[in-house]
Amino acid sequence: MTRTSRKPPRDPAQLSGKPLAETLEPSPILHSETEDWTTSRDLTEHGLSFVPEVMQDLTLYLLANPNINSSHLFRADILFDSEGIMRTPKEKAQSFALTGNANAATIASAEAREGEDEEVEPIAAREVPGFSLTRTVVRRLVPRNPKLDRTLDQTCHFYEAGSSLPCAQGAEDVPSATKEGEQRTLKRYLVIYTPHITKEEDIPYYHPTLRSLAYLYDYTALSANPEPSSTPTSGRGTLSLHTLLFPSLPITNRFERTLQALLNTQIRLARTTRLPTAGPSSTSINTTQHQLGANKNPLKDNILPQHLVQNTYTRLKAKYASSLCQNWVETTEPSKHVFEDLSIAAFLIELWRSMYGAFPEDERSSSSSSSSSSSHNKSQFPGFVDVACGNGVLVYILLSEGYEGWGFDARRRKTWATFPEEIQARLREEIYVPRPFGDVLGGGGSAGSESGSESDDPFGIGIPTHTGQLPNDTFIVSNHADELTVWTPLMAALLCPESPSPFVAIPCCSHSLSGAKYRYPPPKVATTSLAKGEKGEKGSGEQQQKQEQEQEQQPAAGDLKALRKEKQDALLLSSQNDAAGFLKSMYGSLTAKTMAVAEEVGFDVEKTLLRIPSTRNMAVVGGRRVTTQRWKLGAQTVGSPDAALSREGDAGDVVLEKVMAAVQRECKREGGVEAAAKIWIERARGINKGPGMGKQRGH
Repeated sequence: MTRTSRKPPRDPAQLSGKPLAETLEPSPILHSETEDWTTSRDLTEHGLSFVPEVMQDLTLYLLANPNINSSHLFRADILFDSEGIMRTPKEKAQSFALTGNANAATIASAEAREGEDEEVEPIAAREVPGFSLTRTVVRRLVPRNPKLDRTLDQTCHFYEAGSSLPCAQGAEDVPSATKEGEQRTLKRYLVIYTPHITKEEDIPYYHPTLRSLAYLYDYTALSANPEPSSTPTSGRGTLSLHTLLFPSLPITNRFERTLQALLNTQIRLARTTRLPTAGPSSTSINTTQHQLGANKNPLKDNILPQHLVQNTYTRLKAKYASSLCQNWVETTEPSKHVFEDLSIAAFLIELWRSMYGAFPEDERSSSSSSSSSSSHNKSQFPGFVDVACGNGVLVYILLSEGYEGWGFDARRRKTWATFPEEIQARLREEIYVPRPFGDVLGGGGSAGSESGSESDDPFGIGIPTHTGQLPNDTFIVSNHADELTVWTPLMAALLCPESPSPFVAIPCCSHSLSGAKYRYPPPKVATTSLAKGEKGEKGSGEQQQKQEQEQEQQPAAGDLKALRKEKQDALLLSSQNDAAGFLKSMYGSLTAKTMAVAEEVGFDVEKTLLRIPSTRNMAVVGGRRVTTQRWKLGAQTVGSPDAALSREGDAGDVVLEKVMAAVQRECKREGGVEAAAKIWIERARGINKGPGMGKQRGH
């Protein structure tokens, strides 16, 4: 594959090279006697090929995602939309709860947390000659660190104009020549952003210091047929930035760089924007894409509303980040690991809130919760186990938030000793030996303690082992668990075949069921459904085995630099939002394999992109809907006829047969289940012997 250098967003030849203050001139469309709007040739880019719909769609996307332009921002909450399409946080939370994706207690919790949203009136729209006002949106910019920056409300006015004249004023960029019979059509798209402030001191750091900002996109199209309904055959566009500055405020280098960056981002993202299309039998574009633009990744925030997770993350960060970073004793960089685990903890807390109605400890004692719900809340959550828990930070946060659970890893970490004794008691140095391996080697057994660990070491590894004998319904967390990733859905199914436990698996490095490094080949069956995180037609075991035999066993790089490079290489294979490129990567293939195995043993599987500081940010969620339905009814039976897993009849035997079929197929490449089990035990014995085949991940 030939690699080409990435095209810069702007043509440097069109820039004057002068300071912005020297190139400012009155805006031809917005300047008036009362408002001194300005623009510049250095804030203008000609020769763009994007149709106006691309710019409109991109504007909607950036409207809800200002973090693309500023790393100091989390998101934008929509407070008002004249079209009623983009929903407020309260509407999102209520919709999420009422669609059956949450426990009944979560509905009241969501309404309580979002019920204090005040109504914000939009700023009156300007009259722009030749333009018609089409839409008004009010948004609230939400900073990442509320201790440093405050929120800012902003009114966004959308305007449109059009003309069929041969040449229209302000349209400098038109195709060079027109053939006989061709018709020129000018389409103009204008968006004005006005912050709700009265003086420049009220502008937060993350926002340019100006009274208003406007994007104008002029597109001149050529139609072969002069009829108004004819399809354009070609065209060129001009994108320009217009500013309403504060009087006598100097133009700083930072301000100029910010405006250039805003223009560059708009052009760069427009190149990868592909408009959603309606199917032959549908009458409208996909609702989510229509609300947030085609750039919106359908795998982001598809399980939980963004603002709920981010608000919880902000609370957790303020509560734990400083002490965790200051007391860090590992040789690794603390900020990366601490903030990643805080992000995952926020996701899990909101996930468990929606599934079980289980609130964090602080909310249980708050006045907003009734005494009856508070006393019942703790018993609703069945407990969690963090497999391959690493430094134990995630376990520490979840336990501190009032969720019962524990974690284990093959090696004790120095960080464990920094936690309170009650937390240390929940972190255990143990080796997981899958039950099929324990059975074939004659070392399987039943739980001998609360955690499910056996009291002895039947395999001679040197540290305690267990075969996953946990309390029923235990929620399994598999965060970058490497060797345990593909085992996670199998472990969840084996825990109680009649009612397999729900789980979250965040894949990282790729390993086979024997624990050896192995790169799974890209899936060839049900690629589309796996890419979308939906259930699809699954291939037979023989087909999957044949796919994997087509590729030799390859080592999987584990360092962050190599992982990032591999992900970038995969993205080169496809354009933005194209799942084919992701599935061809090692990480995509591992994710697809984990999903395929989970579906094979009967799980209803979902896939979502986590908002965490890691290149390994895909989460595979199993059993969420079934568990939510069961706990929503307050009973230990599944109440939905569409549930993928149930307790009825011989479902447990069927699940066991499926698990063993998957294990036998996956272990065949190593020579069978017994051979794979021996490899697993030998790798486990080498874990505490320094570098080698048994060494675990560093995080």
